[in-house]
Amino acid sequence: MKHKLQRMKNHLSLPDKQETTDKPAAAQPASGVPYQKEWEQVQGFPLYFEDQYIMKREIDYPLDYQHGRHRLNDIFPVFARWSETEEVHPLHPEGRRPEDLLFFDTETTGLSGGTGNMIFLLGDARFRENHVTVTQYFLPGPEAEVAFYHHFLSDVPSMKHLVTYNGKSFDWPQLRTRHTLLRREVPNLPQFGHFDLLHASRRLFKYSLESCKLSIVEHDVLQFKRVDDTPGYMAPMLYFDFLNDPNPGFIKGIMQHNEWDVLSLITLYIELSQRVLEEAPSGRESYEIGRWFEQQGETGKALWCYRKSGAEELTGEEWQEKCLLAEADLLRKEKQLEEAEEKWLLVWSAQQNLAVSAAVELAKYYEHQIKDRSRALKLVQQAAALPEDKLSDKQRTDLDKRMSRLELKLGQGGK
Repeated sequence: MKHKLQRMKNHLSLPDKQETTDKPAAAQPASGVPYQKEWEQVQGFPLYFEDQYIMKREIDYPLDYQHGRHRLNDIFPVFARWSETEEVHPLHPEGRRPEDLLFFDTETTGLSGGTGNMIFLLGDARFRENHVTVTQYFLPGPEAEVAFYHHFLSDVPSMKHLVTYNGKSFDWPQLRTRHTLLRREVPNLPQFGHFDLLHASRRLFKYSLESCKLSIVEHDVLQFKRVDDTPGYMAPMLYFDFLNDPNPGFIKGIMQHNEWDVLSLITLYIELSQRVLEEAPSGRESYEIGRWFEQQGETGKALWCYRKSGAEELTGEEWQEKCLLAEADLLRKEKQLEEAEEKWLLVWSAQQNLAVSAAVELAKYYEHQIKDRSRALKLVQQAAALPEDKLSDKQRTDLDKRMSRLELKLGQGGK
């Protein structure tokens, strides 16, 4: 009761007359934990804070545990390979160890944001010295939110990096919202770096998968098949059933679902890192990884990826032409103009999707670098004569302007 009154005083902004270092007692609820034997069967045990309790569940996995196509200890050679490269990349752990990462996922009462949505399960996976521990914090009722966040935040202050799936847009903002409401009563939020693997998965897989939902990435990429899974959309209904009758049988499937989620975050980080670190299995992925490196300013690595893609073997897919044009643009910036010309000519000669774009770049090259305006004009005229379906209105307008300007300069005696 003393601590409840203290919390109420904080909310009323009443001045403290005396500092105290007393810690709240870990008093058990008078009625005990309902269905305690059933909780023990699912490896759950209570944690107390003041007069409230939450349930915590811990499961240890050996490092050689196989989850889909990867073992958990495959992360160690991945970190070793990252340490050998100096390229900047959003997945680079930058001196961190696997033990520094918190693979994190939540289950909530809804998919919308705001204060009306409540997190009822916080799940994470962490590397220990010789195993991986999956830890889950379960909220048995809204009245225990302070205990819920107190125990979770007390356990994670030393973690240096989150790994989530859509966590930047959903999980962590949701946690911040709840923390804002309780910030006077619980530890501060730690400062984390953040790997959101949804963004990485979209870059690499959105062209080959029907969706980048984690369950589809698991099945098609990680080769992990869930058996008797409780789908995430059922979590709110099952949690409300639990609130009416606090039998853990209602939410056992949700805890298993969350457990698989955080294990999949480990193997997905391994998979994505391997593909970025020179093992992309398809040309399209090599191109996308190259774009990713280029956006980080890593020109050398981007060029390596573009060349590895095999885009020179044009088969009518637009990404191949985009790859060649991207490679040519980097070569131009690096003053390797003859090599850039080769790429532009490949795209122009194929007369496919981006032929006009290649023609414009070639015309610029011939006019400004080779100083051959006649050759540039001829190329622009050929591009302007392409069928209607090869030219947008903007491209036709731009070609007409370029043609008129070149004709004027040539008419004035220019070469």
